[in-house]
Amino acid sequence: MVGAMHADGVVDPREVAALYKLVADHPLFQGLAPTAARTLVELSNDAIRFAGNANSRAAAIAKGLPARIHRLAAYGMAAEVAVADAQLVPGELHFLEALRIALRIAPLEAEQIVRAARAGQLATYLDERYLRGKTLISVAAEVFALRALARAMATDDHRFQVRDFFSAIPDLALSKDELDAELYRAFRRPRAADAQVFGELARVAQTLPDPVDRYWIVVYALVAELPATVPSWRVIPFIGVMQAAFQITDTDMELAAVDALTFPAALPRPA
Repeated sequence: MVGAMHADGVVDPREVAALYKLVADHPLFQGLAPTAARTLVELSNDAIRFAGNANSRAAAIAKGLPARIHRLAAYGMAAEVAVADAQLVPGELHFLEALRIALRIAPLEAEQIVRAARAGQLATYLDERYLRGKTLISVAAEVFALRALARAMATDDHRFQVRDFFSAIPDLALSKDELDAELYRAFRRPRAADAQVFGELARVAQTLPDPVDRYWIVVYALVAELPATVPSWRVIPFIGVMQAAFQITDTDMELAAVDALTFPAALPRPA
């Protein structure tokens, strides 16, 4: 948000007001005291001044926001600040584009976010995206069940480890009972005697027409690997099969590995 405020070289009072309103009202900042909020804004101002401009901070912003829903929220709030003065000038557009690329947000999705921000409907849009994202948890559960089967680890203990892993990732988090139900269905799903991992993953991929959704499911699979092995994703058998089934290019796989490594190393990963 501070980056968007500085992007055109002029800090408009309406942008400042929009920023502080978002900090005061948005659930992501719940419990943040006004004094602490001002301190965070001042630190962000200093970081942008030190970097030279807002665009130079885009990569650092993305690194601090590994979860997809948080990235969408951050981009949306930046857009809301940028449009607070009723116009989007070239400097703001350049910053939003740099931020979009760093956050791996698709162009069409970014356009929808900016449109929602202009119309004062960002909260509604993000709520819809959040609920849609939760529908992907059943897909992720199926992928992790296949991962367990491929490694001969489809046990209750492993399923509980996957549940704890999902709980630690905002995009995959549900209540304990809901996650237990999703994972139980996926791990106990009847499969043909001659079923192969590639064919099962290809079937899952067909339920994901949006390539961005496929990309993020691959990211979650990479997050589950030990961080030290993620840069060598080509030699992880399940990841290789998943890449082929989900039709992810090598270039996008490299980006997915980078995004996977932004998640905390201390996550409770399934064995």
